Amino acid sequence: MKRPTFFISSTIHDFRDLRSAIKFYLEEQGCKVLASEFNDFEKPLDKHSYDACLKAIHTADYFVLLIGARVGGWYDEPNRISITQREYREAYEQHLLGKLKILSFVRSEVWQMKEDRRELAKFLEPIGLSETTRKSIENHPSKFATDAEFLINFLNEVGRNRETKLAVQGQTPSPTGNWLHTVSVFRDVVDVLQGQVFFSIPVEDMAARRLLRRELREFVGQCLVKFESKGNVYSPRFVIERFHEECPIYLEEKRDVFISVSTKRWDAISMLAMHLLARQLHPVVLPQVLSRPTFLEFELSSNSYKETPVYDALLRLQDEIRRFNFSNTSENLSVLFEHSSRAQPHHGTSIKIETVRLVGLLHLLDRWSNVLDLSTSILKHLEGAPFVAPDLRPDTPVQGMQKMLEDERLTDQDISSFVAGEK
Repeated sequence: MKRPTFFISSTIHDFRDLRSAIKFYLEEQGCKVLASEFNDFEKPLDKHSYDACLKAIHTADYFVLLIGARVGGWYDEPNRISITQREYREAYEQHLLGKLKILSFVRSEVWQMKEDRRELAKFLEPIGLSETTRKSIENHPSKFATDAEFLINFLNEVGRNRETKLAVQGQTPSPTGNWLHTVSVFRDVVDVLQGQVFFSIPVEDMAARRLLRRELREFVGQCLVKFESKGNVYSPRFVIERFHEECPIYLEEKRDVFISVSTKRWDAISMLAMHLLARQLHPVVLPQVLSRPTFLEFELSSNSYKETPVYDALLRLQDEIRRFNFSNTSENLSVLFEHSSRAQPHHGTSIKIETVRLVGLLHLLDRWSNVLDLSTSILKHLEGAPFVAPDLRPDTPVQGMQKMLEDERLTDQDISSFVAGEK
């Protein structure tokens, strides 16, 4: 998987802690971070460090610019171009080509300094001071600006002020990539990154969701039925439910050797079940997603993660697939061939089928229906819809037996009571 790559550009001395925090946060989200002061930054021995940084920008997806009180090292001192400014210009060229996105941050006190100096310039203009004296006052150094003139010009460049003015006058298109975010605390940076890049979802979870979506689409494709003669796509759910409605198996009948079923319903369901021959589902992403907190929520009261309805649905889907694969055997499907119209011509409105074998077949068909319904519901959620739990077929096709199974199923309370009672 190609990870999003971020290049951090700033003066290092006054941003050391913030750069380190941003690098740690981004790497926790599964990103690759290029920050020249760290040992994992590629440092070609045949290139100057400035050239290596400029080249590295071409490998990045995002350029994170931090502007503070210092100018930093000069790249071209006679023309007053700092290395940070040069990196920004290299990144902006990539941005114009659509190869990189720029996220610019400025310390709030530096931004306030810029605004204050602008008001000061307006105040000094009518007083009648010489230009040299006026500029000296406007650009006096302070703890928030070691070189006020450079910083103000740099902020104007990043904000694309000149291009914006021309665009407002209708002379040029409006510039892009000119957002400037003020920063007081690290959280301000995180909020921007989450809003612009992650949407509060870590990169690895985003990748897991994407891969899960593809796998669920495969499950849906394997569970749907398409008849060549009509070309229409069908869910097996309707045919399965009609069979259960018209040919129910009651609890008191499950010990009977044979049971009568409607010939019409049997022909419909046997034609449908033929599509299951040699069909197996092979989840790969699903077990991995269940081992991650992707679909879990943090619960403060227990100081731990709790399952969400989507997680429960994924867990149920995994179990339904396991039971489907276990039940989809030649033994369970052999009843189809023994009672096909070709093997035994049907002469009446009903036929007799061995009860235990019919129960085995219907159990398989119910699992098939549940896999499709669960996959579809989760897939809709991954594509942006609110999650709606599907109405699933019961664990057993025998009417009245589901409650018995539920009563016999151990609950969390049963297990906790047993464990607490063990010495």
